Amino acid sequence: MGLLHQLGYRDVRHYPGGLTEWFASEPADAGMKPRNTSDSDWRSHVGQVGSLKRGRRERGRPANLSTRFIDALSERSVGTLFNWWIGMVLVCGAVFWALTSFTGATLMSGGQPIAGGARGLISAVYFSAVTATSIGYGDIVPIGPARLLAIAEGAAGLILFGCVVSKFVSRRQEQLIGEIHHIAFEDRLERLRMNLHLIRTEMQATARLCEGRDIAPPEAIARVESVAMIFVGELHAVHDLLYRPQRTPDEAVLEAILAALNSVFREFTELMACVKTQQAERSDFLRTNLKTMSRLAQEICGDCVPREFAPSLRTWMDQIQRLAGQLAVS
Repeated sequence: MGLLHQLGYRDVRHYPGGLTEWFASEPADAGMKPRNTSDSDWRSHVGQVGSLKRGRRERGRPANLSTRFIDALSERSVGTLFNWWIGMVLVCGAVFWALTSFTGATLMSGGQPIAGGARGLISAVYFSAVTATSIGYGDIVPIGPARLLAIAEGAAGLILFGCVVSKFVSRRQEQLIGEIHHIAFEDRLERLRMNLHLIRTEMQATARLCEGRDIAPPEAIARVESVAMIFVGELHAVHDLLYRPQRTPDEAVLEAILAALNSVFREFTELMACVKTQQAERSDFLRTNLKTMSRLAQEICGDCVPREFAPSLRTWMDQIQRLAGQLAVS
């Protein structure tokens, strides 16, 4: 607090509860403005602090009744919502019929009250269904207190039907999103396999530049640095497939990827021996990429990954780890 006073703050207060107690307190006042702060900057700061505190208080408030009601409806299945709608139509139809039978005219058809008995019950249920769907043909109309019940039923019917429609729409959207993710995932796997193949081809082309030479040409060194950078990116992708998969690829696809990765590591180890670059001669860029390769590959082993794989996949992982260890000491 003494340091704050030295910095120019006035009316500095101590909050034993730390930031939690400070956020729960009233917004900062102008009395705490430091000496070198303009009024406009301080008013902006106070406004931001007040907004932050209000946001924290609002997040801590319990949800109101309407929010809880909407959340409760959204958690119900389509079948449950439709059953509720059918039950509401039947119950309201029975209420309309009971009001007509025991209290007099409630529903009018052609200027006359609907008949009693089973025929009247069917007419009342029909009017209830028309009201719940907001069709409103007008052949049967409510009078008196029944109008309030008709309004309430129409509103409830719209809410339930809207929830059912939104469920159908959201379900279709989830299917489309799932298909998009599946296509994107398959494309990602295909690109990964293709990129590993291209990296291996580039390594072989670079190795041919060193054939018959005691010292690798500068072009070969530059291509080694370039291919190392690209290989690190693809190695990150394989690492994510094993540690943070959006979905688990098929074993056959994953085995093909690991086999290609194993082949690339073997080619890269031979390439490093071909170009004969000593530790002191390697650029910082190449040394960094080699360290990254070794670190990522050391985490690709049968006992390292967070889930169980088939024995053949674990064998490929262990071979990759062994080759990466050879590359690290080369």
